Amino acid sequence: MISLFFLSFLLLTFLWNLYYAAHWNKRLDVTLDFLQDFVYAGEQAEMTEQIENRKKLVLPILEVAFHVDKRLSFHDCENTSVSDFTYKRDIFALLGYQRITRKLTLNCPRRGCYRIGQSYLTAFSLLYHRRFSIEIPADTQLYVYAARTNVTDILMTCQRLTGSIQCAKRLYEDPFAYSSIREYTVTDPMKTINWKASARTGELMVNTFESTHMEKVLLFLDVEDNGILKYEYLTEDAISVAASLAQKMITQGMEVGLCTNITRTRDADQIMHTYLSPASGQKQLAAIERLLAEHRSDAKVLPLPALLHSLDQQADLPQDMIKIFISKNAIQNHSAIEAFTGREQQAVWVVPCPRKEPCPVQTSGNIRLILREVTDI
Repeated sequence: MISLFFLSFLLLTFLWNLYYAAHWNKRLDVTLDFLQDFVYAGEQAEMTEQIENRKKLVLPILEVAFHVDKRLSFHDCENTSVSDFTYKRDIFALLGYQRITRKLTLNCPRRGCYRIGQSYLTAFSLLYHRRFSIEIPADTQLYVYAARTNVTDILMTCQRLTGSIQCAKRLYEDPFAYSSIREYTVTDPMKTINWKASARTGELMVNTFESTHMEKVLLFLDVEDNGILKYEYLTEDAISVAASLAQKMITQGMEVGLCTNITRTRDADQIMHTYLSPASGQKQLAAIERLLAEHRSDAKVLPLPALLHSLDQQADLPQDMIKIFISKNAIQNHSAIEAFTGREQQAVWVVPCPRKEPCPVQTSGNIRLILREVTDI
């Protein structure tokens, strides 16, 4: 009798395991989603982890695992580990037709573009004799924009060069010389709003007019760091300077462009520069911010002299613009920057350098040199 009981128990356990193995992952959904599209370096981001069991079968133990870049860390370190990635594992017990949502907080100390591509589900049979695992695709990403830094000295230097770098709008607008329509900024007066265009696009749009002075700025950002000693913190400061200048100037209604040796490919045969022509509006700012966020320190880049030489071949490069160079490689780029600028054009060169180390170059009078002493943290 006892033998029959054990045989029946083993048979039922075997059949149940077969059924469980075939149905545990049916109608089971896992969703990972960042709640913000972007944050700034040093801030926190939030994401949701949602598990939904849309069937009667109970899941007494379900492990959900995923990983993110190790430059991100979870505010709650429970069930996390860090090696080549930051791994997160959570345990759930799901009843039939139950949904569980957890909110996770992440610390974002470093600039970057962070993606979660998949999650891993693991369930166990009765008495933990067997484990079942599947991989579920996930598609969510978070941009961590470069940290903001103080660029007041750079803006004041540009103001002394042009006399109007910090103006909140174009000077001497002719109300009868219609130019174009652009996105509304907080500095635009109500009278310039184009209500018909705003109704069509669903966003506030304003009319712009030709003026006797059209401010355009082109930022030249150099991220090359190929020396024996790496100064990644100087490169990060240069990126922060470019992002901060772009935000300040675009908020003031200026047209800002970016030319950089940041590249989105690691193929040595396809190294090229990235050029965004001067434009205004939040879309231009977002394009610059995202480009800067996507740069990785291990990416291969084009040296700045080669970049400037290729720009010299472009006939459509605006000439009536303020040039701002941001490069820590003073010795390597000195001659190229002076040759590209010429003797008649005004420019600003921002040089991030280690604290208490003198700059090894001197520029001609038309190029204003600004040294930024940066401390490695």
